[in-house]
Amino acid sequence: MKDLEASRLCSPWIGPMNVAWEKVLHLGQKICYPKGSLVTGNGETIDRLLYLYEGKIKLTNIGPNGDEKTVWHFDKGNIIGEVPFIDRRPCWNMFLVIEDCIVYSFSRQCIYEEILPKNPELVMNLVESLAHKLRVVVMHSSDLDCLQSRVCKMLVYLSEREGKNVKGSVKVACQKGICQQELASLLGIHRVTLNTVIAQLKKDGVLETISKKSLVINDYPALLELARKSE
Repeated sequence: MKDLEASRLCSPWIGPMNVAWEKVLHLGQKICYPKGSLVTGNGETIDRLLYLYEGKIKLTNIGPNGDEKTVWHFDKGNIIGEVPFIDRRPCWNMFLVIEDCIVYSFSRQCIYEEILPKNPELVMNLVESLAHKLRVVVMHSSDLDCLQSRVCKMLVYLSEREGKNVKGSVKVACQKGICQQELASLLGIHRVTLNTVIAQLKKDGVLETISKKSLVINDYPALLELARKSE
């Protein structure tokens, strides 16, 4: 059996990938957004590129039945909204602030006439981050039929974000967890369906506790094995 490294799993929590853009922040407009506000989206045609300098933002969409699906979370150090900016079509997803943030906004003219022509390394950085996000989407779509695997991958992501050195460990305790409603939103499933999977993981001794305040994994190697079942 091949080893599964947590870093191989494509997490919906996007870490800082575009820090190189901080060299051109002086060309952008600084904007502060309070927690709970909408940065952009919801049918808007985006004519600016945004850099998240401080705080956290999540990308979500609302389904026909009104259910919210979280696509991913952005940490500081990320460009957001590049796809609707480039293709110039309305963005029906929503970029919502989950932690007070500072965003730098760059106009289309500034991007195409000032920043990209004079900073080719930022072109490559943008392409690389787009490729990573595409990989995340492809990986998530490839394991839609294996619900337990998808849940286990999310739990691996959470422990990885805590920076835990879990290689060879059996029990992993994270001070920060996730509420089951948020986890269900990330997975795009009903909370009742998620509860069934969580209950089975607890029954099998893989998981001990999952809440917004903490995550306790009893058998991390077993969790990794379940996470790779859809590969």
